[in-house]
Amino acid sequence: MIPKELVESESRKGVITPLAVFLQQVHSDPDFPACAENVRTLLALAADGDATIQNFAQAIERDLALTLRVLRIANSALYNRSRRPILSVTHAASLLGLDELTRIATSGRLLRHFSGNSSSAIDLTALSLLAANVARRLASAPGGRPSEDAYLAGMLANLGEIAFAYHRPETYARIIAACQGKLLAKKTECRKQIGFNFDEAGAAILHGFGLHGAPHMAIAAEADVLKANAAEDPDSRVALAAKLAHVFVDALQRAQDAEQRKILDLWLRAYGGVFGLGLPELLPLMETAIGEAEEELCHLGIPAHRLRVSSPQVREHLAAMLTEHGHAAEGPCAIALALTAALADHSLDRAIFCEWHPNEDRLVVAAALGLDAASARPLFAPTIALPHRPPLSLALSLRQDLLVDLLSDGRFRETPFVQSLDAALFALLPVVVNGQLAGVLYADRRHPGPTAGLLNALRTVRDSLAHALSLSR
Repeated sequence: MIPKELVESESRKGVITPLAVFLQQVHSDPDFPACAENVRTLLALAADGDATIQNFAQAIERDLALTLRVLRIANSALYNRSRRPILSVTHAASLLGLDELTRIATSGRLLRHFSGNSSSAIDLTALSLLAANVARRLASAPGGRPSEDAYLAGMLANLGEIAFAYHRPETYARIIAACQGKLLAKKTECRKQIGFNFDEAGAAILHGFGLHGAPHMAIAAEADVLKANAAEDPDSRVALAAKLAHVFVDALQRAQDAEQRKILDLWLRAYGGVFGLGLPELLPLMETAIGEAEEELCHLGIPAHRLRVSSPQVREHLAAMLTEHGHAAEGPCAIALALTAALADHSLDRAIFCEWHPNEDRLVVAAALGLDAASARPLFAPTIALPHRPPLSLALSLRQDLLVDLLSDGRFRETPFVQSLDAALFALLPVVVNGQLAGVLYADRRHPGPTAGLLNALRTVRDSLAHALSLSR
């Protein structure tokens, strides 16, 4: 819980401040003390070099929802290769490992607590998971140390806004409305309407959790200070990664067009160099992080589509920024944009681009969104000669665009390719560059849904990708 002395420290001359009142509201939540204590216990165990798997298992078993989540993840195909059910937390913990277990447990406990009663809080929770994955990848960039601290710091970088949206949804909606879509106006509008900003609230809540170091610094410290100390202080580097991750996710997912470009240009120019990050690297990084976060959202019961860069204007301006920076002809950037566009606005779940290698008569997964590349490769593995692999043979040999709703179209249901998909609908569109087959764009949906206009929309994406790839050849 938030200590009484922290609330009292927010009083000035005997007058309780607006922030102190809000902290008291957070503290009064019946579930919050248990949540805080559970997180503190797990983090203390993670920092204790003598802690055992059994210690972690005992801490997790005190929380039924957390126990179920850990068991569900441990029994997923990613971890349980034996396919024998894992029925004990101790077994699950030994399979996952302490670092992964700490990340799963703390993130799940905190985010489950704060994602309950408003759509805004749920959206912010999804974005925090995305920021956590971006931060972890940034901190692991060349010269950095892989650290779950970065994941936790990235996840908590926006804790104050999540907590406020959770506890005061109506006031939060008024603040966002008053900003008129401008993210840079949030701090000013918060100060005007409630007397404190979300970062101040987040820092105070973290203090109550006993979370200092990088998670607290990511909220409370200025980016310039973190940059100045990043080379010598690992916590500063991790905190800067978390702060950047939060800024990038906010800009790409929430900002208006002109503001988005301003934010990305400013922050990449000022701080991207610490992690060897420029605009061409940012888009693939975001897509990879989205794929990682989607799995976690499924376990939290939050729709994965809340992560997508779904605004057409966002995609257009990202493409324009790439052109302005001289990267329009770079294939990886074009592919990342195409996969983003393929999923956006069409309720699709996964998108993959496979390159065609004519000398080897095979497809090779170049990029995937909605699943990792390792999971995508078996779908296109060349175990059977291409002419005998419908529907791939139609899409590639005949260069035919396909959109197949498996509920109403049974042509390919018995083929090995379709049986490996776990999809209700899929599309295959050959990508032809300068008259030569370059690859195939694949997209699917795991649940039934509308198909009107979908193939034409995907054709537009495919044609744009083909044009972009032609510039780099």
